Formats: sequence, C-alpha cells, structure tokens
Amino acid sequence: MHGLIRVRQFTISEGHLMLRPDQLEEEFKNCLDLAKYCLDTVGLLEKCTFRFSQWDPANPNNKYEGTAEQWEQAQRVMGQILDDLGVKYDIGIDEAAFYGPKLDIQYKNVFGKEDTLVTIQIDMLLAQRYGMYYTDENGEKALPYIIHRTSLGCYERTLAYLLEEYAGALPTWMAPEQIRFLPVTDRAGDYCADAARKLEEQGFRVEVDYRNEKIGRKIRDAQLEKVPYMVVVGDRDMENGTVSPRHRSDGDLGAMTLEAFAALVRDVVDSKAKK
Repeated sequence: MHGLIRVRQFTISEGHLMLRPDQLEEEFKNCLDLAKYCLDTVGLLEKCTFRFSQWDPANPNNKYEGTAEQWEQAQRVMGQILDDLGVKYDIGIDEAAFYGPKLDIQYKNVFGKEDTLVTIQIDMLLAQRYGMYYTDENGEKALPYIIHRTSLGCYERTLAYLLEEYAGALPTWMAPEQIRFLPVTDRAGDYCADAARKLEEQGFRVEVDYRNEKIGRKIRDAQLEKVPYMVVVGDRDMENGTVSPRHRSDGDLGAMTLEAFAALVRDVVDSKAKK
C-alpha cells in the first residue's frame, strides 16, 4: 500500500486550540485521549508508540524559530504534561516543528517501518506572528499557546495502514460494501432488490450481483473482494420469505428472515467488531 502512504496531496482533519497557559495540560490530555480513542476504534492503537519530538539547538540549518529560553520552556511544559499523563515515549532530537515541540504517534507498517500517524503539537510562536492576544486576569495583553492536533492522521495514509492491517478484509462497520445479495437465478432478482432496498433504508451499504453467472462464481468473487456478508437467495428462500447469508470467514449462517439478518448485522456494526 506504499502508493497510498506517499501521495502528492494529503487530506487531514486538523484542529487548532488557542489556550491560556493554565489550560494547556488539560486540553493536551483531551487531544491525546481523542487520538487514542480514534486509533483504538479502528484497531491500530496496539501497534502505536509515542515520540517526544524536540528541537536541536545545534542544528546548522537553523530551522527553528524563537529563543532558546522559549524552547526550553515549551519542552519543559510538554515533558511535564507527558509525565503527568503517564505516557511512555522515546525522544526524537531535531524532529520538532519549527514553532514548537510535538508528540508524534508512530505506527509500524507490515514491513516494520515506522511512520508518523498522528501529531499533537505545542506552538508557542505563531500567535505572535498572527497578532493573536488575549486579556489575562490582570488586564494585560498575553500571547496564548496553540495546540495543533489531528485525531486520525491523514485519511490516505490511515486507510493504507488499515488495508494492510486487515489484509483488505475491513471490519463490517468500515467496509465500503457490507452486504452483497447473490440471486441464484434471474427469478430472484426482484426479491433481492426489494430486500437490498429495505436494508439500505436501515443504513447498510448493499449491492446486488445481477450477473448471469453461476452462484459459485458469484460467491467466489465476493469472497475475493472481501465483502463481509454474502446473501444467497434461491427459489426456496422466495417461497419461505427468508434469506441465506454467509460470512466471508464464518461461512454459511443458515436460512433466516430478513429481519433476523438485519439484527445480526446491526449488532456487528454497532459493536464495531473486527469481523
């Protein structure tokens, strides 16, 4: 999936929080909790590590702005926050942003290479550049801290890691196609279309395979395409008002009503099960 990991343009959901110094620790904790929640929900958190990225005062490229005192203060504050939160981290020298230190949440891909997935950055410089001030409790003008944070990293890279992590078999709640109806004969086409419409109305992502192919071929193609649920419908199902679902890993689930099948899939989706 390297082609999605290194693309020309990233899409990212980023937030910027302007804070008083006394708000910094609590809001940093909230940002970290959000990132951990998102990564845990999609199943990537267990493979993540944390890195405290700091400046290098001896950097010959002079890529950092601000004074040594500002950097020492920001890194002291951030280090104290991480220690207070009990975060176990490595230190990365010369890996900070030009305006402040950051916490990088690192992820190892299937080859063991480590990339940055999420960053939470403390910025003590850009507020002055943009003329951002607030009035403190003493009636004085003061510069706020800024936290720059993402919750799930850039979408393209995170999607690539998810496809690698699950070998393409995304959990049902994430899968772009959750259910595929497979009519055994053309006679079952309308029955499948009506059942698919009812499931779509409940929010499921559903397709119908109308191809004039043998049912074995349809099942095999859906299996190769990692569709979580395949619903086989034949004459007996139409007579009995049932469907015959099968799961890509659990196999045949037996005949059941459409309502029972919808409830089964709803439980899987709502629980965000990894199947």
